[in-house]
Amino acid sequence: MSIKSWFILQYKPNAHRLALRNLQRQGFETFLPVQEVTKKKSTKFVLDVRLLFPGYMFVAFELESAPWRKINSTIGVSRLVSFDG
Repeated sequence: MSIKSWFILQYKPNAHRLALRNLQRQGFETFLPVQEVTKKKSTKFVLDVRLLFPGYMFVAFELESAPWRKINSTIGVSRLVSFDG
């Protein structure tokens, strides 16, 4: 039995919805953290949703299956972030 690990990926500019949808269609578990912020516009308060880490999201997969090529070629995804080559 293998365990899923979480990895960081960088998506293309303004393509977080596209990348999220395409990764989920392929069966990947994703996490895109957002933050709700209340702003004042004129005389009203407006609830705004902002990305917590703009440009990045998390994706989970089993390391043994090594689907990084599949992820890197997903529409909307720029690349998986790696620190060790």
